Amino acid sequence: MPGSAVYSNRYRDWLTRTRALLIGQGVPKENIVVISGDERFNDEFVTRPATREAILAAVAAAGDRAKPEDQFVLVLAGHGIVTDDPPKFVVKGVDLNAEELGAALETIRAENQVVVNYSASAGAFVKSLASSGRVTVAANSPTEGVEPVFAEFFLRGIESKRADGYAAPEAGRKDGTVTVLEAYNWATWHTAQWIARQNYVMEGGAWQLNGRESTEIFEKLCAGPRGAMGARRLTDSSDRQADDARVLLRPEGAEIPPSWETRRIVTEHASLEDCGEEIPVSALVPAELAAAMGAMGDAEQVAQKEFAALAGRAEGQPGYRARRVVLGRAELRAE
Repeated sequence: MPGSAVYSNRYRDWLTRTRALLIGQGVPKENIVVISGDERFNDEFVTRPATREAILAAVAAAGDRAKPEDQFVLVLAGHGIVTDDPPKFVVKGVDLNAEELGAALETIRAENQVVVNYSASAGAFVKSLASSGRVTVAANSPTEGVEPVFAEFFLRGIESKRADGYAAPEAGRKDGTVTVLEAYNWATWHTAQWIARQNYVMEGGAWQLNGRESTEIFEKLCAGPRGAMGARRLTDSSDRQADDARVLLRPEGAEIPPSWETRRIVTEHASLEDCGEEIPVSALVPAELAAAMGAMGDAEQVAQKEFAALAGRAEGQPGYRARRVVLGRAELRAE
């Protein structure tokens, strides 16, 4: 369910690009089902409406067709509710809850399973979706419920191949193929950087942001009529030609400097689960750890440790399976 035009544009774009990405990997068009509640999504490949029953029926159909040697991919883009127990994915009529989706996924025989959840309830869904042999990428962490933008960066990292070999050699190798782990690490870092570059200007109610790609993404994701849900605008002074500079995600010390008072707080800590655990992990260092490090006076260590890419070098470590999985490819990569 899209909600305002701002979210409609996001979800429609992310689903269209995901479909194109899978087709580009050789997945037959007839094997891809797109379900949307957006009536502006006027493409021949879309099933309507997006309901709990339609989603569960599509999963059941995949369960009937998928063989152990296949790959099964589920992508969720939409609004979510984290305050309910169990958490929910918002659709027309009765919302889809995490527990019933997790139960439905147990019918899938494919041994290579990927869930990419771009919704506001993504992190909260992980507990119910965790399973051996399944990689779950969530746009945020379990306690977060903001409308995430992680999908934009996850897709860009794969489409442009900029995520190829990201955090090498620990988390992957540059070889022309982007694994789910490389895409996750790249997108998690760049999502946080994009958010942290933004400063709110009270006079005029707009956002100051510099950087060619940063401003392009902002205007793409946030354009909309003044007052529309999710709509934001840039200040005229935002530099659209500047380099996209690296910024610290946290102050160097325990005190928050005045220059940080108008900065957006990073409230989207994308997470990953591929060990069958109920609690996912994130490549962004937890705030409490950073605070403890800052209290010890080691500002340089804080700057270095604000992001720690998941490596998954050994079986049982977070990221181990994700580094062997490529969206649209049934076979697992060699270890």
